[in-house]
Amino acid sequence: MELETKENGLGAATMVEGGGPRPIAGDTVLIHYEIWLGEGVASSNYDHDNEAYVDSLHDSTYDEENPFSGPIEITIGTETPKDEVYQRGQSIAGLDEALLEMKVGGKMALDIPPHLAYGEEGASSFHTFHGYRTPPHNSIRCNIELVEIKASLEPKKEIAACGPAYEAV
Repeated sequence: MELETKENGLGAATMVEGGGPRPIAGDTVLIHYEIWLGEGVASSNYDHDNEAYVDSLHDSTYDEENPFSGPIEITIGTETPKDEVYQRGQSIAGLDEALLEMKVGGKMALDIPPHLAYGEEGASSFHTFHGYRTPPHNSIRCNIELVEIKASLEPKKEIAACGPAYEAV
């Protein structure tokens, strides 16, 4: 599948067009992901002789064997502050941008460039939404599925009053 590269460098392709509502910034959503993390995701697999990382990893929230399977919660527009530990719901700019273009039930393939992910410093496993180390200047290749809008900032529609809930006999 060929990804379209946007002006800001985000690569994206719609795999499945969703049929549900579209989230807005600030909404809390549930997503599934498949992620392909390249070399350097586990600092224990560093080849000092060749000065290179030697590992590569695939992870998926669809994998029922994984103790962390099932969709994860993301609050669109809430990034982990620098040097803080990841808290449930925090995201990255590239993921947020893609989610704002999706509808519930949709799937997208993404290539998130470093400046829309964890940047020039990267992030330890304690600072990422996926729980793995992200090396400096590393892009993130993933597929995401927007499962549900769990909580929305959209104002709720008021139901017009049409009389009492019960009537005296």
